[in-house]
Amino acid sequence: MNQDLYIRGLSKTFGQTTALHETNLVVRRGKFTTLLGPSGCGKTTLLRLIAGLETPDTGTITMGEEILFSAERKKDIPAHLRHFGMVFQDFALWPHMTVFENVAFGLRASKRGKGSVSAQGKELRDVVLEALDKVRLSGMEDRYPHQLSGGQQQRVSFARAVATRPRLVLFDEPLSALDAVLREEMRIEMISLVRDLGLTALYVTHDQIEAMSMSDEVVVMKSGHILQTGTPEAIYSRPAHPEVARFIGKSNWLELERILFRPEHVRWGQEQADQHTFTVEILHVSYVGDRYEIRLLAENGEQWTAYHFTRLQIGEKMRIWVSPQYIHQLGT
Repeated sequence: MNQDLYIRGLSKTFGQTTALHETNLVVRRGKFTTLLGPSGCGKTTLLRLIAGLETPDTGTITMGEEILFSAERKKDIPAHLRHFGMVFQDFALWPHMTVFENVAFGLRASKRGKGSVSAQGKELRDVVLEALDKVRLSGMEDRYPHQLSGGQQQRVSFARAVATRPRLVLFDEPLSALDAVLREEMRIEMISLVRDLGLTALYVTHDQIEAMSMSDEVVVMKSGHILQTGTPEAIYSRPAHPEVARFIGKSNWLELERILFRPEHVRWGQEQADQHTFTVEILHVSYVGDRYEIRLLAENGEQWTAYHFTRLQIGEKMRIWVSPQYIHQLGT
């Protein structure tokens, strides 16, 4: 049964501001898809339209054969009937409820939670405990949110989202409130859980490392438009738009807005006949732990970035080489 999510011609305006221009997108079942872009690019607006928390101006949202929203047909399935899970940036936990009650809240609000307490009680408890076990919070069901660490609170939020067995989980920058070390740990943990549970996920972030390391597919957005959609490898290696090249990683421009190569493809040492050769001046050297990041002044006046395993002298002029296979022309 087809359970892909289809977005067709979706748009949203707030007052005089167009937050999302007419947009088409497919979120494939069982895949981890990320909406990536800077603040104000429209990614959160698109997520909220899909969730049913905002009403689109135009377009349709369908999941498989089911129409969730259609501006033309004036159909709009309420958020609580779309059977989606949501994980928020601020965790959105009830402070006066235990971990168990927070996770059970979504179940009780869904169809699954209807009926007499006595008839549903054992099933409800089993489902909640199973969800907590999946996120490694077994034994913590009687604690309150303030008794948990930030990472544990985020796990409760995730357990609540998946306990209802949603057909799609929506993540709204869920890791941005955590410190850097915990964010990296939770990133690995979250993607493992999503894949282990066989979930379909739509994830919003402005963090390119999160997007590239977690996703099956990345959707790069800016100013309410989708600039490019593809695998992380394709987005990085073959950017289709200058803004994609700038936002994802570092870019060295041979011809502004058109031809570029990435810093890691710079070679130092003996010249090879089949490579492009450039004379550069060392402008700045930064030690970044496992290597040095070198800022270069190129002959075309552009400033480039490269990496080296030893410290180079500022002001020194050197020759570098780049293989033709790593020089990318936008639009090809």
